[in-house]
Amino acid sequence: MTTPCHFDSAQLTFAGSPIEQARCLLRTVKRAGNVDEARANLPPVLSSLLANPPALGVTKAQVRSSLQKQGIAESKVGGSVTDRICHANSDDPSAPLARYFVIHDTSFKLEAGQDFDPHFINTAAWSGNKLSGLPDGKTHIYITPLGETLTDRTYGTPWRATQFEKPSTRFRGLFLHHELVQPRMGPGNHDFESPDPGFTPVQYARLALQYVIAGVRRGAWMVPVFHCVLDLGIGDHDDPQHFDLAAWDAALQTALAKVRAEQPEPAVVAVAMGMAAPSAEGIATRARRTKPRTGGRANASKKAKPRKKAAAAAKRPSAKTSVQKTSAKKKSAKKNSAAKSRKTKAAPKKRSRKAVQKRARKRGKKEDKKGIKKSKTRT
Repeated sequence: MTTPCHFDSAQLTFAGSPIEQARCLLRTVKRAGNVDEARANLPPVLSSLLANPPALGVTKAQVRSSLQKQGIAESKVGGSVTDRICHANSDDPSAPLARYFVIHDTSFKLEAGQDFDPHFINTAAWSGNKLSGLPDGKTHIYITPLGETLTDRTYGTPWRATQFEKPSTRFRGLFLHHELVQPRMGPGNHDFESPDPGFTPVQYARLALQYVIAGVRRGAWMVPVFHCVLDLGIGDHDDPQHFDLAAWDAALQTALAKVRAEQPEPAVVAVAMGMAAPSAEGIATRARRTKPRTGGRANASKKAKPRKKAAAAAKRPSAKTSVQKTSAKKKSAKKNSAAKSRKTKAAPKKRSRKAVQKRARKRGKKEDKKGIKKSKTRT
């Protein structure tokens, strides 16, 4: 019988470094649940991540931005990426955060006349690909052969899905569970026959994305575990069947590159950091303030000095110039006053209408008197 991995129940951890733990917990699972005794050879990307788990090189804002671009709702991948994951001991804050990323397969036995034809099992025609038909309360995340995910329980919810966890509630919350939907075949009630390859490229891609999300929410990369290896000596599970570590590692590399390439908008960064999102006006104001100048500050000050001196010199007139200006102003003032007086004398006085009429009447009377005198003289 294959030797189970040693677990320290007091410290809630398996023995060894994260790499050593993963090599034990990812041993190959064969048909009917037989597990290799030899330790797994970790592929390069996973090995580099587990060599220094806290060195994520990925931010929550980048993950959120990547999900938004791909049109993936956070509700479908275990909940908000800004939330923490659950603690062990039924989410006891004093217990460690979940440490282990468990990989299962959910077996759906094919009906009579059906087989592992990829043009059937990897399409919507197979009932196993319907999210609505997946059991409730079994795991944290389901992933179908079509690459679709369903959150059964959020990552913040402590949940037991293995025989290993059942003896103590202290273990509840130490593991995050992921069910890869897989068709099975077999005689009678048995279903030990599985397709090869066991999972589709999009299943590996989504499992890789879930690993990135879980690690970012935890603040460190988690140790991956095969369900069957975890339950060695306890249960009779055989999952996951035909899991390709190299294929998953390649998917991890792609997922990490895609997320790390993200340059999220300020609003996304603010929300991911738990701050209020900046307004568009605020962003525009900051952009104007940070707009680069055409020249350096030092060069500008050097050029400004001679201009200031020249302006100051221009403002300080000589004594001779000031005398000339004073005399010119006096002459100009005399000319202006003379011109005003001439205009005043030349301008006729304005009379009212009554005055004009009165004057006209006087003129008429004088002319009448003159006429009378002339007539007397002639007679």
